[in-house]
Amino acid sequence: MPLYAISLFSGAGGFDLGMEAAGFTTRLCTDIDYHSCQTLQNNKNALANDPQHPFLSHAFIKQKNIKEYSTEEILHDAGLEKGDVALVYGGPPCQSFSVFGQRKGMDDPRGTLLWDYLRVIREIEPTCFVFENVAGLLSIDDGKIFQQFLQELSKDEAGNSTYTTSYYLLDTASFGVPQYRSRVIIYGVKNGQAVPMPKKTHALNEAELSEGLLPAVTVGDAILSLPDPPSTTIANHVGRAHGQTVIDRYAALSFGERDSKTRINKLNPDRPSFTIVVGSDKGGGKGHVHPYSPREVTPRESARLQTFPDFWAFSGTSRHPIRQVGNAVPPVFAAVIGANLLREAFGVENVPNYNEILQRLGLDYLIK
Repeated sequence: MPLYAISLFSGAGGFDLGMEAAGFTTRLCTDIDYHSCQTLQNNKNALANDPQHPFLSHAFIKQKNIKEYSTEEILHDAGLEKGDVALVYGGPPCQSFSVFGQRKGMDDPRGTLLWDYLRVIREIEPTCFVFENVAGLLSIDDGKIFQQFLQELSKDEAGNSTYTTSYYLLDTASFGVPQYRSRVIIYGVKNGQAVPMPKKTHALNEAELSEGLLPAVTVGDAILSLPDPPSTTIANHVGRAHGQTVIDRYAALSFGERDSKTRINKLNPDRPSFTIVVGSDKGGGKGHVHPYSPREVTPRESARLQTFPDFWAFSGTSRHPIRQVGNAVPPVFAAVIGANLLREAFGVENVPNYNEILQRLGLDYLIK
């Protein structure tokens, strides 16, 4: 029997791709952003007749402000009753809590989206929930906001203890993503046992390598098989035009070195990428500097560093794909999170391993 899920703050679908690759069936994806919803709808339509990659085939795509989206409407659009929902997952926009931002926290209107997530959990009462956000959420206001949020997530509206929660600070590179990206994951299980941390699969240092973990997936593994941009056959593989001054500056950088003007780094082909830079609401998002070409990586190269399949095209031009990629949960990481939940909370034995996840997502070039 399918395990039905509802996706909040869906963005470009990274979380959704991963959860479906793990084995959940998403019935609703919702986001406030037009281009993100277009990305979801366009890809759903494009894959409708693809038996190998039937992602979002059962999902209704809804562009709406979560603050104006009642749970009655959410369930109606998902075609579900309360008791049908196995999982609600999502990560509210994280700029309010990011260490790269001004850390305004709950003084920033986006910070209050935490409580909209909580509202949906309390009113729908799914069997489980998964919450994802930036590491900065743990420390803002000396950790008080996070602890308050965690306590509230465990209770129903009457204050009764309902969900058993567990949380972990994880680096996506430890789970086979070719990018260092530190994220908080909260699991919640209704009247159940705490979900343990997913097991690392990839080593980030010599000690972990000696313990038998796989070598980290690198920038070279992810992007060097792509043709030089621009491409007419691979979506979003078009780069920015740089003046000669910028080209010369990028060419002079060593692997791992930061450019003084753009404040982005030259990627090392033998290591995972630095975290993808998002930019502000008005733009400014950039890829890092390509390891061998004196240019910024294209949105498609950034998407590969986030483990998006090449068949997943992003709506919009210029800054729109960059922001969608940068805001996303890496699909491979999401699949690991989802498979762990299926095993631990739902008792599913035959969950996909790392290579099976790659195959389901069409990332065969990462299989070693």
